[in-house]
Amino acid sequence: MENIPFINKRNKMLNTVLERTPQSVTVQMSIRRWNRMLELEQTYKLARIIKRSMRQVESEPSMTPEEAINTLRAL
Repeated sequence: MENIPFINKRNKMLNTVLERTPQSVTVQMSIRRWNRMLELEQTYKLARIIKRSMRQVESEPSMTPEEAINTLRAL
């Protein structure tokens, strides 16, 4: 399969698709871009965890300060 370049606004090649199958895509990119993508993926996962925990907090009943302290001490 031929290489399909992806070009950004400044006409610089960001990465190139080397191979595309129904199950996967093989791309070529710089180490710096790869590390940035890994960092963004970790940030996305953390944001999902935080959002899920915020929904759990909203569904729990309110506690008085004393109840909250006692719950934390029980942990």
